[in-house]
Parts: sequence; C-alpha cells; structure tokens
Amino acid sequence: MKLRLLCLHSFRLSGDSLRKQMAVFSNFASSIDDICELHYMDGSLRCDAEAEGKLPPMLKKAFGPPYYEWWNARQHHDSDALVYDGMQATLDKVAAHVAAEGPFDGVLGFSQGGSLAHLLCVLAQRGAISMPPSLFCVVISGRASRHHEHLELMEAARKAPLKLPLCVIYGGKDTEVPPQETRALMETIDEASLCTIFLPEGGHRVPNLNEAQAQAVRAFLEARRDQMESANLEMCMGGPGGPT
Repeated sequence: MKLRLLCLHSFRLSGDSLRKQMAVFSNFASSIDDICELHYMDGSLRCDAEAEGKLPPMLKKAFGPPYYEWWNARQHHDSDALVYDGMQATLDKVAAHVAAEGPFDGVLGFSQGGSLAHLLCVLAQRGAISMPPSLFCVVISGRASRHHEHLELMEAARKAPLKLPLCVIYGGKDTEVPPQETRALMETIDEASLCTIFLPEGGHRVPNLNEAQAQAVRAFLEARRDQMESANLEMCMGGPGGPT
C-alpha cells in the first residue's frame, strides 16, 4: 500500500514546479516514490503580470508559467501582525480539492506550502476546517502561520502541543525562512511526534538527501504506513476485540 501525499508548492510557483523541484532538481521524490503516491496541486491565486515581474529571472528560467500563490502577506493596519490576503480562498480550494481528489493520508509542503501544510493540520485537528485531519505532515523550510486570525491558534498549540506525526526538514543557511522560525513551528507539535532533519549548510530549497537523511524520511513514512495497515487490519477484524 502506498501513502497518498498531497503536495503544496512554494510562493509564486506551481504544482508542476514543485514536482520538478522534488523529482528533477532533487532526489527527494525518488527517495520515497515506492512508499508514497505524490499528488500536486496549484495555489488558489494566480499571479498577475506585476507579481510575475517580481520573480527572479533564474527562477522563471527554471520554472515556466503559470505561477500561483496561496496568499499574499501584508501588514495588519493596527498591529504588528500580518494579514494573509487570499487565505479563505485557499482554505476553500484545498477543502474542495481534498473532497474531489482525496482521501489523502498526509500533506507535504515546501516554503509557503509548508506553512499551509502545517496550518491545515492544526485547523483540521481543531475541527476548524471542513476536511478530515491528515494522519501526518511533512514540512520543508516552513514557518507557522503569522496571519492575525491564527495567532491565538498557534499560541494554543504551543501551550498544548499537538500529537501529530510531523517530519520537518530545514537548513541552517536558509535566509528566506530562517531556522529559528521553523523551530518555532516545531513548538506546536508534541516532541514525541517530531522527526527533524537539520541541514547545517542547507538553504531555501527542496534538498538533495544523503543516505542517512533519506533513510530518516523513509523510516518516518514507513511508520505511518505501518500504522495505517494495522488500523485497516483491525477494522477488517472487527475492532480490538477481534472478529465480530
């Protein structure tokens, strides 16, 4: 049995861009493709010409249009918090996509997609979104949501960390999402549920995994698959008491 994994791309790229980052420019996908079926989707907001013009030329050369984002952050008018324009459209689109294309066993995200993946899991566990909770989450170079409507939610999760299996991969030289921000995300998850892979020289990208790192990711995913298979077997046998 393969795990079905919903994959969420970074800011102003696309599902196809993430597929290339995972499978062409990195060995990440090939390290897990016998365990996971990777399913990519595009963000809810398509970038206009002005937004496309702000993309670095090398990024546009590597990844062609169209480009999407999950939200666009701006300063809240009366506080130090941020407003994520497009947030509700994104939550609605993901919920509709999961209803139409799911179920998915877990969710993976890179950068802004990693922040969204984590947010979806927190919201679903709190019953605050109309989609079933993911069984696990993989975050690559992500931070916790800084949207003003989510600050209390994240603070509550830090005070009572969630028992959600979470694999976090992040780099020590990431200047887009500094490592301390990813560590702050990790504070929302119970320590026993965490698998962390820290790349001291890693930047802001889907990394190439060495043998030990790939084995750590695989072990995390294999444990999730084993849990699912055990749960399915238990259901077939009529619950913990055996056949009924």
